[in-house]
Amino acid sequence: MYMTNEEWEQNNQDYLKESYEETGFTTGGYAIRKLICGGCGRVFYTTIYTKKYCHSYWCGNQANNRRQREYRQMRRQDLVCQCCGEKFTPKRADARYCSNACRQKDYRKRVTDAASAQNEHLDKCNASAK
Repeated sequence: MYMTNEEWEQNNQDYLKESYEETGFTTGGYAIRKLICGGCGRVFYTTIYTKKYCHSYWCGNQANNRRQREYRQMRRQDLVCQCCGEKFTPKRADARYCSNACRQKDYRKRVTDAASAQNEHLDKCNASAK
């Protein structure tokens, strides 16, 4: 059965570790590197020059998610609540209110204002029709 280089390395970490410690970086013409996985933080040994993660798919996704989360958190700024005017740090990028109470209060105000504007319009129409 055919085995990829990555699968072989995963199955032979003990051999790579021994070779790394005995010969110091090389075995059979291949350079062995000792790395800390960017996704899970485990120490692993590899002969693949471009490898950064012990399990490329899973650990690569973990590292990418962590980087994106940190980047989004850095970009967050203190915003001013549209209802009460208080400064707050949003949990989401599209947040406009500091709390659910302010969100609900602003919604009720908008609905009431829209209903009163409609009533005023109807009153003007009825007055002009008479």
